[in-house]
Amino acid sequence: MAKKFIKFFISISSIITIFFLIILYRAYIVNQPCRHDIKIIETNNKFKLSEKALDRFQQSLKIPTISFDHNNQNKTALLEYIGFIRKEFFELESYEFVSFNLINNFSLLYKIEGNDPTLKPYLLAAHFDVVPANVQNDKWKFDPFSAEIDEGFVYARGSLDDKSSMLSQLEAITLFLKNKGQPKRTIFLAYGHDEEISGHQGAKSIADFLKDIKLEFVLDEGTMIVENVLPGLDTPLAYISTAEKGYLTIKFYVNTTGGHSSMPNPDESSIFILADAISKLKANKQPSFLGYGPETKLLTRLATTFGFLKRIFLSNIWIFRPLIEIILSKNPTTDSLLRTTTAVTIIKSGFKENVLPTYAEFVVNHRIHSLQSCKEVLEYDLLVMNDKRINYEIIECSEPTSISPIDSLGYSIIEHSTYQIFEGVSALPGIMVALTDSRYYSNLTENIYRYLPIRLKNEDLKRYHGIDERISVQSYEDMINFYYLIFKNTDDLHLNDLIKNRIEL
Repeated sequence: MAKKFIKFFISISSIITIFFLIILYRAYIVNQPCRHDIKIIETNNKFKLSEKALDRFQQSLKIPTISFDHNNQNKTALLEYIGFIRKEFFELESYEFVSFNLINNFSLLYKIEGNDPTLKPYLLAAHFDVVPANVQNDKWKFDPFSAEIDEGFVYARGSLDDKSSMLSQLEAITLFLKNKGQPKRTIFLAYGHDEEISGHQGAKSIADFLKDIKLEFVLDEGTMIVENVLPGLDTPLAYISTAEKGYLTIKFYVNTTGGHSSMPNPDESSIFILADAISKLKANKQPSFLGYGPETKLLTRLATTFGFLKRIFLSNIWIFRPLIEIILSKNPTTDSLLRTTTAVTIIKSGFKENVLPTYAEFVVNHRIHSLQSCKEVLEYDLLVMNDKRINYEIIECSEPTSISPIDSLGYSIIEHSTYQIFEGVSALPGIMVALTDSRYYSNLTENIYRYLPIRLKNEDLKRYHGIDERISVQSYEDMINFYYLIFKNTDDLHLNDLIKNRIEL
């Protein structure tokens, strides 16, 4: 009996030992970054931002290219802006290998023909429309369209989203053509005029124009380099988004008999019915997909920036998933990586204080996880609310994008260029939680990346579409140098076979 117990104890101990060895092995080996063996001609030379380039950027920000809604844009400003760009960058169109197309009256497409037709072209995208700022004018430090410089920052609507991308790309390609001449690989520069109101007229029309072209990769606006992301993490993280969440807006509404406020029936109140539904949506989040979606690759790559203890947990999501999920769910930023988010953004009902309204509605905006669909999200909402008196209307639906690979030429160039410009950062695949124009180019390539080469503090993220949107003069200079390296590295880079230095168990 004693011998059997000893054998049993040894067996259990062996299993537990093997289990812990596997956990340690994954933490030490599996999570090592897997990169291409790339050879690029290194250079420490960086361009200094000229006064002319800075002034040109400021002047572009002063043109109020506002998109109010789908049927309301400042078209006078859009035309002024287009004229400004073509005048300021007239040298670009003077090259015989550069062509320009005005797409759908307001969007811009430059083609810089490469001298090696065997190489696939690539596309850099941006947009030049901006969201309104008038409602918040009195709270801004400066007028949102004055482009004032204060303590090294340019304050203006569009300084982050997204005129800085467009202007820095144009500055960079101008410098590149002056210094290097015609590129080897064809480059497209695509600039939409209506991204803030869906991009149907701009980027979609550009994609239709290029429908017969197969691209090597696309780089559009997106996630950025953020400091102080998580407690205990000092390394700034450069998120290169390989996927984009979907977008679903639903109006839920109910009709009742109403009545006088002196004799209310809470069970038949349109407001109470919807208030109860909203409470249920708040208490029952959409399901987490931790361990199955693109956030898993992000977290496992992130593990290499932590100390060994935290690295053990993030390297072994397969076993520590419940604990990691609880921790990440407490922070809205990290929780948005795990699941489809739910935001109630509009509530309407009532017209007089002593009348029970017969009608009430609320609008929900979902940002859909890569592993869900609009249909599945709606079905979950209806299941949670569980009230047949509530009707719905889908206002807008855009499905999540496919996940782009990180073992591609495009990702490697973006990653390497980031390390050349921004010292001390760690680049890793991210998830874009908002919509971008890039989704329209999915038929042209599977390699679509959403990344803005700007270094921000975590607290600065609220400036996007918010009060006191700004960019530092240094960040704008860094953007020009980054895009210059994208052009240069794409010509210089030799991509060898992928080094498989990670062993998956």
